[in-house]
Amino acid sequence: MIFTSRHWQTPLYRWASLRTELLWALDGPVAPESRNVVSDHRVGYWIWLLRKGHVHVETDDGSWKAVPGQWMVSPQGRIRQSFSDDARILSVHFRCQWPTGENLFAGRDAVVRGARDFPRLERSAAGVCRIVQRHFPRVRIELSEQQIDYPVFLRLELRFRQLLIDFYELMTLAGRTLAQGGTSDERLVRAARLLHETPLVEAFPARQLQHETGLGRAHLDRLYWREFGATTREYWERLRHDAARRSLESTHLSIKEIGHQLGFKQASHFTKWFQQRTGVIPTAYRTQALELKLA
Repeated sequence: MIFTSRHWQTPLYRWASLRTELLWALDGPVAPESRNVVSDHRVGYWIWLLRKGHVHVETDDGSWKAVPGQWMVSPQGRIRQSFSDDARILSVHFRCQWPTGENLFAGRDAVVRGARDFPRLERSAAGVCRIVQRHFPRVRIELSEQQIDYPVFLRLELRFRQLLIDFYELMTLAGRTLAQGGTSDERLVRAARLLHETPLVEAFPARQLQHETGLGRAHLDRLYWREFGATTREYWERLRHDAARRSLESTHLSIKEIGHQLGFKQASHFTKWFQQRTGVIPTAYRTQALELKLA
């Protein structure tokens, strides 16, 4: 079957403001601890191709089911997922966000579509999984902190970019529209890209931002706030906080190690910073996240 779909025309630099990151990939059985859990799916995308068994997903707004031969794009929000004991899936978890923090597409409901209609998506997702499982066979949750050499990174990135193209096709054919989170100001795109690309262990890149955009700090922050609802420093802190939460939820790194990765020289400084933004200390947040998964 041949499909035609609507494609949105937008300036190149608006697309360039997207933050994309591959977080996880799996082709195989669903681990017992992941079959019946409550998960936070507000940030990023989880896409599952059911190879065997079934999955049932619920939110406060609805419920969806996928069976063998179907793709499910998980709904956005806090979900309860229930996989059958025999479930085997092709699964990819990735981030594709505008600088505002919105996901690429508007809408929170799940998308369920037949795999036969999207053969390219299955090929690109399987290609990502093969590279991940060849080089990171013991990694169950997060890829971002794994050691990798440049040629492997480029091969993985190439596969991931193709997956994003194929995912875009599925979502547009499902009738999804773009979220309005991009920007038409190329200077702000350059600023957002610099913030995304600067390692979080480094200091806030104030001078680089001024050099990259040609704007003074106050002027840049006024424009950034008007477009994204945050100053550049606030946006940088948002990136650090997001990384801290992900590490606490999905890794066994110590509080000291997580803080060090975010540029904190003392674990106590990281703890105070995290508590100011979340209302709880990191150890309590990790315990709550684990209890939620087991609920």
